[in-house]
Amino acid sequence: MPHVVSKIKHLRFVALGELPAAPARANQGDGCFGAPPQPPSEAARAVAVRGWHVIGDVPLGRYRAVSFASDIENGTSGTCVVHDGNVGVFDGGRLVALVYGKAGDDALGTISAGENDSVRIMDGDIDEAEIGILSVQADGILLLAPLPKEESVCGGRGTVPNIKGMPIDEARAALIAKGWTPVRQTPSTDPREQALVRQGVIEVNGCSGTGLGYCSFDYKGPAGSLSVTTIGEADMPEVIRESVHCQ
Repeated sequence: MPHVVSKIKHLRFVALGELPAAPARANQGDGCFGAPPQPPSEAARAVAVRGWHVIGDVPLGRYRAVSFASDIENGTSGTCVVHDGNVGVFDGGRLVALVYGKAGDDALGTISAGENDSVRIMDGDIDEAEIGILSVQADGILLLAPLPKEESVCGGRGTVPNIKGMPIDEARAALIAKGWTPVRQTPSTDPREQALVRQGVIEVNGCSGTGLGYCSFDYKGPAGSLSVTTIGEADMPEVIRESVHCQ
């Protein structure tokens, strides 16, 4: 078994050699998280055999990380809410470690590939906020760590500060300081977008008029393009995620 270390207080990370069967499942969340990879990995097949619903399946150095849940609900605005969500680390089809929440409301959601063979973990709530990074250290230790203050992206050609939870005016200032330029958008007739532009946020590229009030914002830099998503209807809505597209 590998040695595991967690630096996130509300998550447990334990070495574990056998995956328990899933609790009784009420919902599978039609359309949630898209279709699993085809063909599924040996690890994902091992999870499905135990009755869990596979959410994500990505490499983790010499291992494979699989996120899974027993119960997934469809939320508003195309969102998904996860119950009994976990992330397993597998060596082939054999479980070697498990990440899970300490309390019932700490369910984990989907995962995605990060820089340098790491895995980014999202929570299972409707905002799907990133909450940690799972990586294999040089000494073989599996490390679960919180998001850093900034991250190198696109092979070191760009740097992205941790802007999650910031109002968009503060987030854009942090991005500009790291070389990301706001992309001015075509004038909109949407009142929310117009209000943001009047306050200098020229990069707003669409706001949802219903549901959770998502807005998107676009930036460019030497490494490529960057998209930011906010949630809520505040004058300066709060960032829930960003994504980089390397060029």
